[in-house]
Amino acid sequence: MTKHPYPTVHLEPFLTPRDRKSSTRVIRDRSGEIAFVREDALSLDRIREAGIPLYNVGRRFRVLGPDGITEQERWIAPFDVIHRSRENPKDFDGLSLPLGELIHDHGLYLKLAPGIAELGVNDRGDIMLRRDPKQKDPTIGPVLNSFNTVITGRAKRLVTRTIYDEHRVDVKEALGWLKAFEAVNKAKTLISHFCCAGVQYTQKGNVPYLKKTSQVNFFPPDDAEMRVIAKAIDERFKERGGKRAPHVMILSLMGVPKTEAEYRAFLLRLKRARVSAQKLGLPAKLKDSRLWDPDSKAVVTSNFIYFAPLKELGEEVTILTVNTDYHGEVKSRGVLSPLMAILSQVDIISAHAGAAVLNRQGTATTFTGPTGTGKTTAGAFWAEKNERYRREELKRRYRLDLEREGRSGVDLEGELDRIFPNVGILCQEDWIEILHDEKRGWIFWSTERCLYARTGGFPGLKFVLAENTPILENVTADFGGARSIDSLGRITHDYFPERIFYDPTWGHLLYDRTSRPIAANVFLERNPNLDFCVKRVGADEAMKWLLIGRTPGGKYEPLYNAYPDFSGLLMTYGIVGEKLVEAVNAAERGDLTKLGRGDVTLGRAIYDKLKVQLDLWRKNCAQVPTYIVNGAAGLEMTQDMNWLLSEHPKAFGDWQKVTTPEFQALMGERYGVTYNDRGAWTHITAAQRAAR
Repeated sequence: MTKHPYPTVHLEPFLTPRDRKSSTRVIRDRSGEIAFVREDALSLDRIREAGIPLYNVGRRFRVLGPDGITEQERWIAPFDVIHRSRENPKDFDGLSLPLGELIHDHGLYLKLAPGIAELGVNDRGDIMLRRDPKQKDPTIGPVLNSFNTVITGRAKRLVTRTIYDEHRVDVKEALGWLKAFEAVNKAKTLISHFCCAGVQYTQKGNVPYLKKTSQVNFFPPDDAEMRVIAKAIDERFKERGGKRAPHVMILSLMGVPKTEAEYRAFLLRLKRARVSAQKLGLPAKLKDSRLWDPDSKAVVTSNFIYFAPLKELGEEVTILTVNTDYHGEVKSRGVLSPLMAILSQVDIISAHAGAAVLNRQGTATTFTGPTGTGKTTAGAFWAEKNERYRREELKRRYRLDLEREGRSGVDLEGELDRIFPNVGILCQEDWIEILHDEKRGWIFWSTERCLYARTGGFPGLKFVLAENTPILENVTADFGGARSIDSLGRITHDYFPERIFYDPTWGHLLYDRTSRPIAANVFLERNPNLDFCVKRVGADEAMKWLLIGRTPGGKYEPLYNAYPDFSGLLMTYGIVGEKLVEAVNAAERGDLTKLGRGDVTLGRAIYDKLKVQLDLWRKNCAQVPTYIVNGAAGLEMTQDMNWLLSEHPKAFGDWQKVTTPEFQALMGERYGVTYNDRGAWTHITAAQRAAR
């Protein structure tokens, strides 16, 4: 039996008689246990008589009115919610509370409802909230100066149409829905124009914060940097007999009725607005909608795409997102997936990768890997200005290198002043385009204007939030994910469902997204079962690592990338890992059925898109030194690997296979670096880390 370090008080015996069957004052999880309860639904006298301090019962939420003074109600979250949610997360995920919705995603969170703001924690440890019923704007987040970037979460369904006429009917109905929303909500469809990696996008929808996020995350249509890239792309299309890069249209629908009952109510509202559903192209019954999911017997969060060979893309690519307002969903399925398809036609790799300058030559190291392997950390670790000990440690190493080269005195200091500001620079954090340039070799292009990064572990987050007004921030309250009573119900920024848009112009990071030649590729892994910490791989082995795309959780993302439509499809079908390697080998022999799960047409379309990227990666990895870096070694040791192989690519000869003891020995001998068993530096004191 699991032992939990928290007091467990079963509140059922202490409910007042009138509230034992209440569903509005006593909120239960799906197992029937109490998850949230009004304080006045409990008999405090009986709790005292039982010798139980109220402090041991749970975390109190005090809800104040718009004036921030008048208390409206008090709620208590039982402490045992923490361990119960870990044992049975499905009992809590999606549970509606009076203050918002519970979400279970690598921890339990309370997504505070629009109009509820967190004021802080009082001297009794109570969470102080303010409710303003006049505040209807769903974009405004629960923390000062924050904006929501998601309410509903990720899409649960990916619908791929392989016949263009079917896709065209999807699009026609989606446009009808947008007209219907205009009528019932008396608000015009929101339109956003932006540019990503030189490709032009238009987003139409009825979600205010999705319009904001697209404009924040990407570039204005006429951005000078994007114009240069767009010109290069158009030249590549012309060289191949095409006209220019296709345009991308994203249709984002939010609020599509989920059930027949909801749809009947929606049709009544439409009728009152004197608009004909039939003329808009909406069905008489929801089950006849193109958006209906026959498996769920409802309209669920979905993405709809036209999945076809690259040559059939045409002049415009259209993506539908349905009932999902998660910016990451629009970014992945709406922006980056069609971007890969478009640029594949002109020999450009779209990589789920970051890039950083980690050597004095000023060339880039790319970091490719699935979600959770540390791309953001790898790019930003040495670029963090406020964690001064990191920059000072890097400078100390370059001084030692210069001394070994025979530099001393004024000459050494002058050279150090010249090279040091130009190393440890973040270029891009999550996605890059990689291409071969006749003059410079393999280079990268940037795609995003801002960093859309997880708050948990983001370098120097406290400085970012203290010194800048976040442009947009997706904020959820930790509701026990940290296994800590102290953080129960508080917004802590500790876990990755919280995200922030970071503007590089804030200057918190050393940042320069200028296109640069690529000196090394790093494929990030985090697997304690591997017998190395760094390994140099040739093109063939690199392709196998890419295809398998193992995640830290033991799952698989083809090409280390879940964003492309073909990756999403392969993951949906379970054709991943070694199965995908076998399916690709079969496709190379002419058998496309394994890739398409028996459907040759689908298999051909998948292989058409996958093969282009594989061929480009193979050429790239044959010419650019490529390494596997195993992040299981620990944070600081992993960043030392990234730096050393970039700055000293011959430190271990060809780096055929470097073990943890070998790497530690070299770093100790060469730079006096020592580590503990978690890969953290021990030659740097706690005082040095805390110094500002």
